[in-house]
Amino acid sequence: MPASLDSRMAALARRDRILAITFTVLMWVVLVFVFFAATSVAPTPAITVVLAVATLLLGVFNTASLLALLTRYAANRDLIYRPDVMHLDQLRAARGKQD
Repeated sequence: MPASLDSRMAALARRDRILAITFTVLMWVVLVFVFFAATSVAPTPAITVVLAVATLLLGVFNTASLLALLTRYAANRDLIYRPDVMHLDQLRAARGKQD
């Protein structure tokens, strides 16, 4: 028995939310790693400060953009995910006719 349209859209939204959060966490891990790798070869403390500010700005702006994306996706879930589910159903039906 196929799942309802709402449950399928919720599953797609949940998957996108998990991926966005995962990528954000991984981005912060990479930023911290790169910061420490770069500061180990930074010639002056001033460059270390610049690196810290740049790292924080990059991380904060990327995190804010992903939060905005998640908010927009939650607000427009039907508009975003309904066509995806409908196209998946059409593709599945077309493949079924070919067999």
